[in-house]
Amino acid sequence: MKIMLMLMTATVILFCSCATANSSRFSAADIQPGMNKQAVIARYGKPFKKSFAQMGDVLYEDFYYKETVHKDFWYEVNTILHFENGKLISLEPGAERKLFQEPVIVEKR
Repeated sequence: MKIMLMLMTATVILFCSCATANSSRFSAADIQPGMNKQAVIARYGKPFKKSFAQMGDVLYEDFYYKETVHKDFWYEVNTILHFENGKLISLEPGAERKLFQEPVIVEKR
């Protein structure tokens, strides 16, 4: 009985850990305008790329995040977060790229 319980527990853990993301983590309602950079980094981690521009007294910054999601196929999804003076002002969906495409076979003549 104890072995059966252990096997069932291991099976549940295995299947729960194999879940795949089928939507972007940035499409959820938990990201809001006005969030500061520290809160965004605490929630989503460090971006893979940053850019900035200073215009007068205003500092504009962009954080670039990259993730993979699965919807029938694997896609690489980029999301750009725009900040003004350290506060989130907008979220922009970036480029998407289909991963693991079928190879194209070219016949030799």
